[in-house]
Amino acid sequence: MKKKYKLSNGKEIPSLGFGTFRLKEEVEDILKKSLKVGYRLIDTAASYQNEEYVGKALRSAEINREDLFITGKLWNDSRDFEKIVSSCKETLKKLNLEYLDLYLVHWPASSALYPNWKEINANVWKTMEYLYEQGLVKSIGVSNFKKSQLEALMTTAKIKPMVNQIEFHIGFMQQETLEYCQNNNILVEAWSPCGGGKLLKKDIIKNMAEKYNVSPAKLCLRWCVEHNVIPITKSSHEERMIENFNLDDFEITEEDMKILDSQPFIGGYGFDSETITIFN
Repeated sequence: MKKKYKLSNGKEIPSLGFGTFRLKEEVEDILKKSLKVGYRLIDTAASYQNEEYVGKALRSAEINREDLFITGKLWNDSRDFEKIVSSCKETLKKLNLEYLDLYLVHWPASSALYPNWKEINANVWKTMEYLYEQGLVKSIGVSNFKKSQLEALMTTAKIKPMVNQIEFHIGFMQQETLEYCQNNNILVEAWSPCGGGKLLKKDIIKNMAEKYNVSPAKLCLRWCVEHNVIPITKSSHEERMIENFNLDDFEITEEDMKILDSQPFIGGYGFDSETITIFN
C-alpha cells in the first residue's frame, strides 16, 4: 500500500500499519521482516511491554527516521500530568527515539467506574496537547473512544484528536463512531481488523475471499481500506506480510461491500469502552 492519508495537522500517515500486540522478544525479528517488506507504520504501546525490542528492530533496520511512522500509546495507570509526561519519555527512551509520530490515549476513563470520567479524560487530553506542543510527539489521538466520549472531549480540547484507533472489522463496524470521526476529520485506525482471527474461519468471509482469489485476511483488510480506515495488521510469516501489504491489486464491489457491512457480530472482542472495567 503506497497510499497515504493526511491528518488534520497536515502530517502524512501510511494507509496500512503493522502491529506488535502480544509480541515479546520475537518482535525484533518479525519487525525486521515487516520493514523489509515495506511496512512503515509501526504500532506499539507501553502495555505491550515490548518497546525495547521494537526499538532494537528500528535501529537495525537502517531506514531514515523520517520515512518511519511510529505510534505509541499511553496506558491507563498514567492519568496525571507528571505520570503522562514521564510515560511518554520512558516510551521514547525504550524505543530510542527523539519523538513519536503519533501518541494515543489507549483507553478512555470508563463511565462505569468513574463518575467524573469527563474530567479525567479532559485532563489527560490537556497533557497530550502539552506533549504535542513540546514536540515530543508529532500527532496525538485516542484509542477505543466512542462517539459520546469524543463529543465530551471536544468540548474542552484545544487540539482535536487526529486519530481514533478502535476495534473495527466486519460484523463490528461501530458505525456511529466511524461516521462521527469521519465527519470531524478524525482518521480511524482498525485494531483487530480480522476479529482476532475469528473472521477467517467464517463461511461468508472464506467464500467471498475465494471469489476474489485472495485470502480471508486480505479480504478483511481491503474491506477496511474501502471504508478509508487504516488496518493495523500482524503476521509472523513473510509471505503473508507481502500478501497483506499489497492491498491495491483488487477492489470489493459495492454490492459485496453492502453484504459485508450488513453482517452481524461474527467474531472479535466487541468491547464497549463505556461499560468495560477490566482495563480501567
